[in-house]
Amino acid sequence: MHLHRPPTALALLSLLAAGTVEASSADAFFEPLPVVLSASRLAQPLQDSPGAVTVIDADLIAATGYRELARVLRLVPGFQVGQERGNLQWVTYHGLGMDSPMQIQLLVDGRASLTPSFTASAERALPGDIERIEVVRGSNSAAYGSNAFLGIVNIITDDASRHPGTRLKLATGAPGIRDASLRHAVQSGPLSVRIGAHHEEDEGFADLYDGRRTDVLNLRADLQVGEHDALALNAGVAESTHELGYAGSIFDIAAQREGRDTNRSLHLRWRHGPEDDAIRVSAYWSRQSRDDLWRYDSAANSRTLANAFPERLRGTVGNSATFVQHNLEIERRERLDEATRLMWGAEWKRIEHDSPFWYHERRNHARDEHRLFANLELRTGTAFLWNAGGMLEQLQGDEARLAPRVFLNWQAAPRITWRIGHSRAWRQPDLFERNVDIRITDDKGELVQRRQYPNPDLRPQRIDASEIGFLGVFGDSRSTLDVRLFRERIEDLIVRNAVPSDWPIEGKLPEAISRGLGSTRWENHSGRVQLNGIETQLHLKPWRGTEFLLAHSLIDRDVDDPRIRRNVAPYTASLSWLQRAGAWRSLLSVLRMGPIDAGFSYVPGFDYTVPSYTTVDWSVSRNLRLFDMAVELRLTGINLLGRHQELANRPLQAQPEFAGRPANEVSRQAWLALETTF
Repeated sequence: MHLHRPPTALALLSLLAAGTVEASSADAFFEPLPVVLSASRLAQPLQDSPGAVTVIDADLIAATGYRELARVLRLVPGFQVGQERGNLQWVTYHGLGMDSPMQIQLLVDGRASLTPSFTASAERALPGDIERIEVVRGSNSAAYGSNAFLGIVNIITDDASRHPGTRLKLATGAPGIRDASLRHAVQSGPLSVRIGAHHEEDEGFADLYDGRRTDVLNLRADLQVGEHDALALNAGVAESTHELGYAGSIFDIAAQREGRDTNRSLHLRWRHGPEDDAIRVSAYWSRQSRDDLWRYDSAANSRTLANAFPERLRGTVGNSATFVQHNLEIERRERLDEATRLMWGAEWKRIEHDSPFWYHERRNHARDEHRLFANLELRTGTAFLWNAGGMLEQLQGDEARLAPRVFLNWQAAPRITWRIGHSRAWRQPDLFERNVDIRITDDKGELVQRRQYPNPDLRPQRIDASEIGFLGVFGDSRSTLDVRLFRERIEDLIVRNAVPSDWPIEGKLPEAISRGLGSTRWENHSGRVQLNGIETQLHLKPWRGTEFLLAHSLIDRDVDDPRIRRNVAPYTASLSWLQRAGAWRSLLSVLRMGPIDAGFSYVPGFDYTVPSYTTVDWSVSRNLRLFDMAVELRLTGINLLGRHQELANRPLQAQPEFAGRPANEVSRQAWLALETTF
């Protein structure tokens, strides 16, 4: 493994050496490491988890001032995050995201996101009343299945009984930022209820057509039924309108328009028994509708190309679709003896897609998924802890596959833990990748071009992941160091390729234009894809009121295909300085992203690497009393170093007018927020 930037590596080795010295006995400065749920589905202190976990608590989320989940994830080692425009996010762990990353699983209170991609507009906003966000860095299919191929992000919200009363938050800023949220929580005996409404609006980035409006209504109810039974209900409605497209695209094939997403979800949970000896049942349903239509015209925006057509072609195209998910899950946690705990369970899920544009021949596709999972935690002596488990997963139309995982954690000293482990996981192709059949037709219903072909023989991609990790708390300053060395070998990676040149041309487009625009399908890459690297997470508290947070990753991309290799940034970093001074609080973050060839859509033969960039975010707040109420005023700004490109819109970038310069750049945003609770 060859890693660049040796000074950083030497610094990490020095910190590791310091961390192996037993921490001071000044326990007044020591804060216990948090308990996490997401790595194995068992409640475990962070040092016992099978793999690296980053915990972002509510206090840090508030200190960032961020309005979006993806922005928060820029503070996590290994995450590669960018924006093609103000209302489209691109979020991966270790890259390999292609058009719409589907390598990590997003969960809210254990409920899986309807679409395994962070680009869904109505799911981008941070939900209210977050207790913490747990990010499992590394494959977690052993606990959560196929979509946790490279890791998971689990948003855990507060119980409705916490923080009773009313909270109001207002924000305004530029460009066009107008946010408002209202939450009210009450408790009556064993029943607690919280209802919240949230509105978010902005005009996106300068010179881009990317404004958005999002409205969310959430309900959570918690009922304690006797000593050993508890019920929880989560229900939500979200609607988002977002501006899409670019002016001047050839044939208006990416015309400016407004898209609309609507989400509905219902999640019911029942727990019987105490935490270590409980039965849990979870059932949820969710539905997302996407309305995104526009008109194309062969005479638009290119007279030269328009003259090449024997007739003028016009029609309607779009990304309109409906997604529905049903899920039923049962889980059993039990303590077998003082040294052994066991978790096991089963899940049934049904996913349904309906789109007349994505699936030309048959617009409806559905799949049933079945899973059995277990994890055994075994402590041997006082210093060694084993986690062994896995998931047996069978998706309709595919054979059953096992995703196993084994980890050994060694507590070398009271505050020093080493871990070593290996896992194998699979990511099944989703319904879109296997069945997509996009055909552009004209107003007469005649075929103009076949854009994407289905591939029913698409195989699941496989990852074999190994890691060595270190977690230590050292020094009187309560500093924490987490280092992860990893090797991830991926076989049958699912990529989007141009169809072979000897395939017949279908449709009314002239052959030269059809070849130039290109047709694609999802295929398995047969070559080598291996990622080797090191991740560092350092949390320093040099004195009271001051904290520094470093997240850093270096990745050696051992990949035989240059296009895939460039889809992984070789490094990412963030350094944040959190300062408290009386009623004031400030968080200053410097974010660094390495060069990457990533973005949206596809142009055959066109490669474009977005250069590395550095940007700065800053949020500062002041607590005061106003009309006998506690009030927080917060000023937040992002991208303070100015305009830069983060991702490419490839069809736009490929146009001659943008040769040598970025076609879509993000810009500064700033807003002032007021929050009060009464």
